[in-house]
Amino acid sequence: MDIEIEQITSQENPQKLQNNNKAITKGNPHTVAGTTSESPDSGNNNSSNSDIIFHEDQKDGDDGMDDCDDVSDTMRIPILQPILHHILSFLHAKHAARMSTLSKVWDSAWNSLPYLDFGEIFWWSKDLNVVMDQTLASRKKHKISMQRFSLWLSYYACLSYDDRWIKILIACNIKELNLRVEIHYYRGNFLYGSLPVAIFAAKSLNVLSLHGFNIELPADDGMINLSSLRELHLSFVFLDEQFIKAMCTSCCNLEHLSLQYFNGLTSFQVGGTLPKLKMINLVKLEPPDSLLQLVDIVAINLEKLSISNKFYGNINVVRITACKALKNLYLNCVDITDNWLEELFYSLKNLEKFDLICCKALKTMKITSERLKQLRVVDCHNLIAVELDTPNLIKFHCFNEKFKVFLG
Repeated sequence: MDIEIEQITSQENPQKLQNNNKAITKGNPHTVAGTTSESPDSGNNNSSNSDIIFHEDQKDGDDGMDDCDDVSDTMRIPILQPILHHILSFLHAKHAARMSTLSKVWDSAWNSLPYLDFGEIFWWSKDLNVVMDQTLASRKKHKISMQRFSLWLSYYACLSYDDRWIKILIACNIKELNLRVEIHYYRGNFLYGSLPVAIFAAKSLNVLSLHGFNIELPADDGMINLSSLRELHLSFVFLDEQFIKAMCTSCCNLEHLSLQYFNGLTSFQVGGTLPKLKMINLVKLEPPDSLLQLVDIVAINLEKLSISNKFYGNINVVRITACKALKNLYLNCVDITDNWLEELFYSLKNLEKFDLICCKALKTMKITSERLKQLRVVDCHNLIAVELDTPNLIKFHCFNEKFKVFLG
């Protein structure tokens, strides 16, 4: 279809232009009127500037341009919302909430935002309680699927509210949950926060990070229902062997497990019930706060293992020879023997990177490995000899002047 556009200027036919404008604007109160005028400083009659004059609609019984803006914003919301959600996901919740005052589009984006980060320390107050209740209730009402929620509370915050908030997040199918409470050291003991037991029923949860809590199983059945959990990060927590057993039984999709500065465990044992587990990071507290002495891991697909004591005292027994897929091993302050090390490399054929720090019981190191590429030995003060048969070794880093190195 060919469309012919007729350009009308005021000089050619002023009356025709006026009639045309009336025809266009009739019945359309939202039309932007415009006039075309000659350029006053141009010597060329064919050259002209278009001066667009915007007129505010008069209040004549309807909303005028305001209605037009409302319709426009409503149409833009579905298109812009994913982009605005991505922008707001990088902001602290209070800053994201302020953006809602910019326009109705931003307001809609805030009220449907599935990422909430209350990452600063909050002292409990009525204001905090009201804000949190309203924010979460709005998302539950509109059935917003929550992707991430983070909250950091002071130790003296009223944690009874947490349980109600957790239940709302679970109803919104929360995927990533980060809860942090300040811990205090009082008269030689750590004081931990009480963990809301509702967390253990979060079936859709993929990532769980807890800091500063006393982790106890539900008193009624002692069960955990975290079947979708892929990552578990616990730091400065008090837990026991019963929790570890329940975790190994129910978290069958777990891939990444991190326990840092934990207390309460005398042994850490993981059986063959976690087939997807690929990474474990253990960092224990300084004695007497930590009594961990035994680490026993059976994980056939485990690729990276880190066991560390950053302070004093060593872990006496470590059993990891069943981890056939292990590629990266870091040991700090672990009492390993010469025979243990030899058996390790005999069993773990895929080991590529090995870090050995402050292992004072080790005297001689004999390593035979086709896969080993990186070896680091630091502060193993009783080590006097190292014999390496490692044809693919790329990097060997050591801090010890006592021992001799024999390269095969």
